[in-house]
Amino acid sequence: MTFDPAWISGIFLWALALYLMFSPLAVRLVGVLERQAIGWLDAANRKNTAGPAELYGSVVSIVPFILAGGLCNYLLDIGLGHSWTLSFGIIACMGSGVYELGRRDGQANQD
Repeated sequence: MTFDPAWISGIFLWALALYLMFSPLAVRLVGVLERQAIGWLDAANRKNTAGPAELYGSVVSIVPFILAGGLCNYLLDIGLGHSWTLSFGIIACMGSGVYELGRRDGQANQD
């Protein structure tokens, strides 16, 4: 089994694009996972250790986006061919980055 760098790059480009597109969902997911990790750590250690809980929540919250990015990359590879997966991943990252900047600017103007 060989690892194709273009395939791995495409997965993570799509994961980043999806993370930026659904950033409010990602923030809520991180919060939920942090609270669960704090509960697990408190039950195990019986002391307040919020540092590792924040790390666990952040790292675990990325996993659904990586899986969805892999699915997007796979579907593009089937539909359009291997050469288009990176191109569309880059375009999706740029578009979702611009969307996220506009969304945050809109929130700042409302406050």
